Amino acid sequence: MARKIDADAIRQRSRDRYFETGRDKRLTQFIDKLRDNAKALQKGNGSHRRSLFVIGETGSGKTRSIKRILPLIQEWQPFYDPYGDRVMPLICIKPPKPCSMRALAIELLTAMSVPVRGRKTDPELYVFLKEQLRERGVKAIWIDEMQDVLRNNTPKAIQAVQDVLKALVQIEGWPIHTIYSGVPALATFLQGDRQLARRSYVMRYEPMEFPDDAEWIEKIVGEVILDDCGMTRADDTRTDVFREKLCRAAGGAFGSLVEIVQEACFRAADNGRAEVKLSDFSKVYEEMTGCTRRDNVFVAANWREIVSANALDDIAPPAKSRRGA
Repeated sequence: MARKIDADAIRQRSRDRYFETGRDKRLTQFIDKLRDNAKALQKGNGSHRRSLFVIGETGSGKTRSIKRILPLIQEWQPFYDPYGDRVMPLICIKPPKPCSMRALAIELLTAMSVPVRGRKTDPELYVFLKEQLRERGVKAIWIDEMQDVLRNNTPKAIQAVQDVLKALVQIEGWPIHTIYSGVPALATFLQGDRQLARRSYVMRYEPMEFPDDAEWIEKIVGEVILDDCGMTRADDTRTDVFREKLCRAAGGAFGSLVEIVQEACFRAADNGRAEVKLSDFSKVYEEMTGCTRRDNVFVAANWREIVSANALDDIAPPAKSRRGA
């Protein structure tokens, strides 16, 4: 008798999984640098590098890594002061859209539950923000998806935000440290302001490549299917060709690769199977990208020529010329 597959239990076990890699250790070291520098600055010395930029493609796992590490920094955890007020040393936000100097200040004040009263001018609002950060004991700020600042903003507006970021880590008598994470477009943010670059550390979340990362790819496939989901693998998921296809399907993004394997398991479980097959991966890839069969990395003959990001090119309208007709 075939054993019953509990698809819901498989989903829960699998999604609780976290693959710790050498990147986690390196990211922890960078964040420790910021924490230790704050202590040094309180003693009258320390480095001018008070920001960390974490840069990687979408799905590379950077956000989840940061979320996992920040709760381990004891000095940045919430606590109650002697008056019974809750102090939040760490603020986590995403930039508002569009992101101006004023919008960013309001977003940070909102995260501290500070109402913005009256019609303050931008300079007044910024002075108020710095006062509140110091008075409320904020030691660190994490802004995720920081590349959104660049979207639809003028060079002048972007420079204004860059000036705000530099000033945040220079509040008199209160050394705040900042973390910014985003896709590679965020690199232009640093290239456009050398002062900001000189005050920052940068960590890259490099994409996975085959065959260099073949062992990691196999580890992810094996542990998700066998250990997390308690399922088995068909022979067509045990080859080097399959591992290379999987890496290409994920665009080399670590988190996306894990997600594809998980979703393949979920599909097999939903169909009452304990064995995960290549067909599960091809179907999941089709659903994720909207590709046709001839552009499906897992089954197409020319799969090495396929770019996942171009999956909808056959139905997407042509780009409009900026010069007009």
